[in-house]
Amino acid sequence: MMENENQTQNENFENQLTSAAVGFLQESAKWSKFMAIIGFIGIGLMVMVSLFMAIGFGAIGSTNMSALPFPMSVLSIIYVVFAAVYFFPVYYLYQYATKTSAALHSKNKQLLTDGLENLKSHHKFLGIFTLIIISLYGFIFIFAILGGMLSTFR
Repeated sequence: MMENENQTQNENFENQLTSAAVGFLQESAKWSKFMAIIGFIGIGLMVMVSLFMAIGFGAIGSTNMSALPFPMSVLSIIYVVFAAVYFFPVYYLYQYATKTSAALHSKNKQLLTDGLENLKSHHKFLGIFTLIIISLYGFIFIFAILGGMLSTFR
């Protein structure tokens, strides 16, 4: 009975996706996995650079870094925060790639659904992050104009 149910599910899977759609999903999954791996490497490099800054510049001492308005450890922490934020879209992209690829090989609709859900999460995260960055740029622009206007009154 279970084998018959799997056979029916496989037939439904093939009936719902054209061969072109399957090909596009396979290629999308391959490129997404490549981009996710590059993203994980980038995250690793960011963390390594932040550790180098924290340890290396901490050992040099504050005498050579007196021109900086803040300790180098602050910059190191900012790098780690950026790496943590960058992790989530890369993770979602990797999950999309692996689940979609597995779904296409096993013809499993649930895996494909899970993979596409991860792609949705990836795009949603990037969309929200983009809105936040655009808002910050807007605030910076407004405060720069206000600062310029106030400086003319001195």
